[in-house]
Amino acid sequence: MVMGGGPGKGDTMFESILTAVDGSEHDSKALAATKELAKLAEGTVRVVHVREGDFVGRAGFMAREEPGEASKLLDETVAELVEAGVKATGTVRSSLVNLVALEILEEAEECGASVIVMGSRGVSDLKGLLVGSTTHKVLHLGQLPVVVVR
Repeated sequence: MVMGGGPGKGDTMFESILTAVDGSEHDSKALAATKELAKLAEGTVRVVHVREGDFVGRAGFMAREEPGEASKLLDETVAELVEAGVKATGTVRSSLVNLVALEILEEAEECGASVIVMGSRGVSDLKGLLVGSTTHKVLHLGQLPVVVVR
C-alpha cells in the first residue's frame, strides 16, 4: 500500500513498523506478519515490550515481571527478526496496569512508526475480555494503522 508519491523503497506504510510483544502465544503469529511486512517494504522494525506494574505506596512502581525476563523476551524477539534479515531494534518500557496501550502509542510516536503490528490477544485473555484488551485500546486511542494478527 503506497502512502504517497510513486512506488519504491521508503514510500510504503510499512517503512517503519512497531510491533508490541508480551510473551503470549499470539506473539509468534504477529512476529511472522511483522517479518513479512518488513521484508516486502524493506522497512525497519521497532519492538516494544511493556512491563506492567502497580504503584505501591512508598515502594513505588512494582513490576509484575523481573527486568531480566523483559530483556530476554525483547532480545530474543529482536534476534529473530535480525536473523530473518530484518533491521530491528527494541526497547522495554514500564507502565501501570491498564495503561499499556498508552505506552505502546507513545513508543510508536517517538520512533516514527507508520504502522503498529500486534497479536489479537495478550497474556491476560480473561482480563482483556472484562476491561478491554490492550490491542482494542490501541485501535481506538491511536491514529496509526494497526495490523491485528489472530
